[in-house]
Amino acid sequence: MANQIINKIGTSVIHIDTTADFSLANLKATTEATPVTAKIIEIFYNLKAGASLAIDRGGTDVWKIAAVASTSNLVGHVNYRPSGIVLRGTNTADIGVTVGSFTDSVATLIVKKTY
Repeated sequence: MANQIINKIGTSVIHIDTTADFSLANLKATTEATPVTAKIIEIFYNLKAGASLAIDRGGTDVWKIAAVASTSNLVGHVNYRPSGIVLRGTNTADIGVTVGSFTDSVATLIVKKTY
């Protein structure tokens, strides 16, 4: 399976299963302007034993997590939305995702966009 982006006006949902970079232009829905900022407000993950996930903004690492080899699954949700904050980093930079040993693992990013 490949990465998938669901773009709606104001929000993009990125489903991740391979290493990739996402530019602001990738986050544009058909009927909206190209975003000038993309703020990561939620992260969902289900990592199998030994899997890892790293998120960067413009090449600068901003978030990493890894499941130890002895665990069954590492499942979680990081929700910045209620507090009004976003994942650190430059919100105008591309979003990079690096995965390791990611077979049968998944992650989803919720991105709030401004124009």
